[in-house]
Amino acid sequence: MDFVRRMEEALIRLCAGFGVRAGRIPGLTGVWCGVDQGSEIRDQRSRIGSAGRERKIGAIGIHVARGITTHGFAFNVTTDLSDFGLIVPCGIPDHAVTSLECEVERPEELPGLEAVALLAAREFGQIFDQQVVAVESLAVLRTQAEAATAVGPEFPAEDTPQRVPPEVERLRQKDGRPVLS
Repeated sequence: MDFVRRMEEALIRLCAGFGVRAGRIPGLTGVWCGVDQGSEIRDQRSRIGSAGRERKIGAIGIHVARGITTHGFAFNVTTDLSDFGLIVPCGIPDHAVTSLECEVERPEELPGLEAVALLAAREFGQIFDQQVVAVESLAVLRTQAEAATAVGPEFPAEDTPQRVPPEVERLRQKDGRPVLS
């Protein structure tokens, strides 16, 4: 559970970087705006859901199958929230969904999605005490690791995958795209 709480913390700090107060709701996973009683909803468009004042801005998912753990998060930046009216988001019927765009004072000043992703990566690196390095793909990472081998014995790093595990390869179609089930 510590892993999930750290993911939440990284997203809470990401929100804070944009002047948005966010936090946790006991018993519910994710990152929420409007948790404190003094909060007001700035934009009624964020009220997709039922009567609860709290609005989910970040969802976290973890799945284990056949010995493989996958995890991730969804952070709503400029998300079209209208589709959430067609479902019960995260199976929680009495809470709304929001986006960073709906929560900030000046949505026109938000940076693009790639810039927000880089800021999120920085927060995750700080929370997990890990260096975050941007790479284009696993192939580029391998090439860099192989080139660095000549530099010294510490390269390639022990955690640099030399090949994609067979369990992960089975999840790809022949064209390299993930298999959707």
